[in-house]
Amino acid sequence: MGCYSCMRLLYVVLNSIFFVIGIVSLGLVTWVLVDQTIPLNFAQEPDDNMIVSIIYLVMTLVLVLLSILGMYGAGKEVKWALAVSFSLLLIVIVVEVTSGVWIWMNRDTLDEFTHLSVKRTVQEIYDNDKQMKEILDTIQSKMHCCGADNPTDWSRNKHINLGINSKPTRYNIPTSCCREDIAPSLCTAVTQEIKMGENLNFDVIFEKGCYVLIKERVLGSLTIIFIVYGSIVGVQILGLLIGLILTFSMNRTNRYKA
Repeated sequence: MGCYSCMRLLYVVLNSIFFVIGIVSLGLVTWVLVDQTIPLNFAQEPDDNMIVSIIYLVMTLVLVLLSILGMYGAGKEVKWALAVSFSLLLIVIVVEVTSGVWIWMNRDTLDEFTHLSVKRTVQEIYDNDKQMKEILDTIQSKMHCCGADNPTDWSRNKHINLGINSKPTRYNIPTSCCREDIAPSLCTAVTQEIKMGENLNFDVIFEKGCYVLIKERVLGSLTIIFIVYGSIVGVQILGLLIGLILTFSMNRTNRYKA
């Protein structure tokens, strides 16, 4: 009886953790859906990004629901609530592990797609899509980056200002590439009508490209990401095992009490 009570208490604690994780995840997924300036949006097509975000939104809602059912089932000794909580948790774990394995197996493809997506946005989409222009400008100013690989990516924009006859080809860099403490007049002078091949003033504009910076930050956080992800899945598997034991033990314990 003592061991059974301890397992019930542990299961309630674990489901409390799942509830907190679910609420935090719900906030993050909602943020991704609402804030289009998040660099993650470059990792896939807009429609695919919406579908994936909605799937994870549903999964976080399921995690919140199963945690509530788990706490209720263990606290009140309601077998059906424990059984439903167990089944939903199993589904969540399968989705998380499957998506994690898929991302790891396709990491090179995702990296290449992200690179091409940022590059294409700079060279082709920026001047034709007002929403994408605002997104990239926000990313450049917030992340302190410019272009895809470097600021000279803007020289290959399809809308560069081509010179006439012997005049050299010139191009413009968005003012969102300028550092925060730079005066608007100096920013305009440095970023507009730049001669092709001319050295750029990196005291005024950001030197690193956005794709390069995104990749550096992801790689730098990779160990932490895997530790957190593995810990969450590990705790969920522990909760799954305890939920299974409690579900099968409940009838026997209730018979004992009778």
